[in-house]
Amino acid sequence: MSDHPLFSIVTVCLNAEAHIAEAIESVLAQSCADYEYLVVDGGSTDGTLGVLGAYESRFGGRLRWVSERDDGLYDAMNKGLAFARGEYVEFLGADDCLRPGSLDAVARGLETAPRPDIVCGATHVFGPTGTWDEAPRRVLRRGLPARVPAGHQSTFVRREVIQAAGGFDQRFRIAADYDLYLRLVEAGRTERLLDEALSEFRLGGVSSRSARATAREYRDVRVAHGANPVVEELVMLKSAAAATAFAVWMRLFHRAPREARLSRSRR
Repeated sequence: MSDHPLFSIVTVCLNAEAHIAEAIESVLAQSCADYEYLVVDGGSTDGTLGVLGAYESRFGGRLRWVSERDDGLYDAMNKGLAFARGEYVEFLGADDCLRPGSLDAVARGLETAPRPDIVCGATHVFGPTGTWDEAPRRVLRRGLPARVPAGHQSTFVRREVIQAAGGFDQRFRIAADYDLYLRLVEAGRTERLLDEALSEFRLGGVSSRSARATAREYRDVRVAHGANPVVEELVMLKSAAAATAFAVWMRLFHRAPREARLSRSRR
């Protein structure tokens, strides 16, 4: 394996025995071998480490992992960045999967001069009422991107530009990825959106409590980047109310299978 592969795929996890083998298999199934796979475990007490050990020999040196306590999701993601040696970094959740051929699709998307700093693709979503592809989208709201164009599992970012931006700001416990994206945009980093679905994402349950917390933190991030605090407060209240109503509707009328209701609150 090259000391400087094209891709660093990073999975951060904690007690992920139930699903992490699926994520690992999806990495092994890639036809593009120009990658390293890094797992940052937060000190699992279930069988996660046994799963990692069982797969280690199948990666031919491309799998590296560490297990130690951390200070939450974004601390673990910053550790992954520190370990990474690839040109582009992607964060694959322990209960997410890469789609077949996704690394080849991203590699084709990099065949431009100069290469884009950020590549986002579509995400194949498994929801309680069906499946669909969620395309990457650029959405501006009052002069700032309203969101990252795609989920982290379908986003590849040049490692050096993340490091130049300072990595993930751990003051934000929910939306540090959004804050990082805004810093990259403000620094003039380039991006390319791909039509291909790069990953699979299992949609979990929606709680009104987490919806309110997410809306508050998105407000805080936007205000930190110059948005009007009064306007953002009003938008936050509207967003939280809408998310709460949606959560109630889903609980009443769309009972998801047990496996689709698994909490995705941490990793």
